[in-house]
Amino acid sequence: MTTVRPFRCDDLFRFNAVNLDPLTETYGLPFYMQYLAHWPEYFQVAEAPSGDLMGYIMGKSEGDQKNWHGHVTALTVAPEFRRLHLSTRLMQHLEEVSERKNA
Repeated sequence: MTTVRPFRCDDLFRFNAVNLDPLTETYGLPFYMQYLAHWPEYFQVAEAPSGDLMGYIMGKSEGDQKNWHGHVTALTVAPEFRRLHLSTRLMQHLEEVSERKNA
């Protein structure tokens, strides 16, 4: 069964199979660390029972005064795990976090 859990620092060394896909935009380690430090609740990973990372979502809340919203920075699923509705599940999590934060 797939587990959706918070992204951890050590996941940065385990998500090559996801990021090497040509459809996935990759960033430098400092960029991922900035998101993890500022918006950890918006950074989730889908993990297979084998421990392989299946995909992840990285987002943030942005806005000013009373006009805040959730923003999806990256959402990707490894090719071998596509068509399993993982992206839907990851998006639902981001939407739930945004609602809780009134973003």
